[in-house]
Amino acid sequence: MGENFAFFLPIMMAGFGVLFGIVWRWRVRAAGFWSGAFFCVAGGFAVPVAFAALPSTTWGLVADMMFASGFLLFSQALLERWRPSWLLPARIAIWGLSLLLCAVALVLDNLPLSLVASDFGCFLLIALPLIAGKDHLDDWSDRTLFAAALLVALDNLFRGSTVPLTLSAGGFHNSEYAFLMQAMACVFGLFLALAALAATMLDQLARYRRDALHDPLSGLLNRRGFDDAIAGWTHKMPVAGSLIVCDIDHFKAINDEYGHGLGDRVIETLAKILARSAPPDAVTARFGGEEFVLLLPETDAARAAAIADDIRESLAREVANELGLRRPLTASFGLSTVQHGDASVHDAIARADAALYEAKAGGRNRVCVRRSLSAQATPSASPSWRICNA
Repeated sequence: MGENFAFFLPIMMAGFGVLFGIVWRWRVRAAGFWSGAFFCVAGGFAVPVAFAALPSTTWGLVADMMFASGFLLFSQALLERWRPSWLLPARIAIWGLSLLLCAVALVLDNLPLSLVASDFGCFLLIALPLIAGKDHLDDWSDRTLFAAALLVALDNLFRGSTVPLTLSAGGFHNSEYAFLMQAMACVFGLFLALAALAATMLDQLARYRRDALHDPLSGLLNRRGFDDAIAGWTHKMPVAGSLIVCDIDHFKAINDEYGHGLGDRVIETLAKILARSAPPDAVTARFGGEEFVLLLPETDAARAAAIADDIRESLAREVANELGLRRPLTASFGLSTVQHGDASVHDAIARADAALYEAKAGGRNRVCVRRSLSAQATPSASPSWRICNA
């Protein structure tokens, strides 16, 4: 049985190292640590094969080094999810102290000390990330990964605590300790690898979904993301709320005069103002070019117009000076409330678009509000916005 493990475990662990290496090429940082960890552990489990081919007392220290390095990388891979670089100096110190004790054990020809130092070092290296991760278990993939890492930690703690009972007088290779080490590594190592792989792939899928629904320049939702975000809300039609459509005035002239690089910075800055000014429950999106949309649930026209006017003033006051523009930077806004007769929110967006065109035609740098069929908005004290003809 031990001979089967001697060949199976290195191949299994190296296989997962290759698999995580492929995932790492997809720019998943944690996958690189998982890959390195499994390759190191594979090297540790391959030591008996190397010992059989070339017997030497130093192979034990090589195995200890491979296992300690693998578990240091395991700890970093786990913390990439929960708290990157947490207690890194302490973890490196544990790694170094474990190897130092293993080296002392080699000099003293003390196999039990070597096994205890290696097991407890590996236990501490993988147990510390669990302390950081216990408050980040909202997702089932994190809970599964936490459970797998906990089992691996407890396995090392158990073996390290029972070395006097499981290590036979004949040495390591034919001992109960060696069998337990290989059997538990096969079970718990496989569980850890599959849990880590599942969590990594789910993270990658979430990343692709996030990229598909967000505008890369502004960080806001794109049109698809906006439709996805309001899908549940629109199923409750009719609902109360307001729509704001925003368009930067003379944006093409800014690109022509200053270049597209500065134009991108204008988009980014306006997106920050929108995110800062919008209520927490607002849905904010960039529909393309210089056009932005804000959905404000449970917000009447007067309140929505005040929010739009605050954004307009912030843009005119802050952005030109911040970016070093020689001309004022303004935006026009169209606004409409969601009406009882609307089939979808896009009906309100169409009215807000019409209001935006009227704001542009009326001189720009203003908020134009389309009259609601159900109620008339109260005009703001600001002269920059008005009720447009319905």
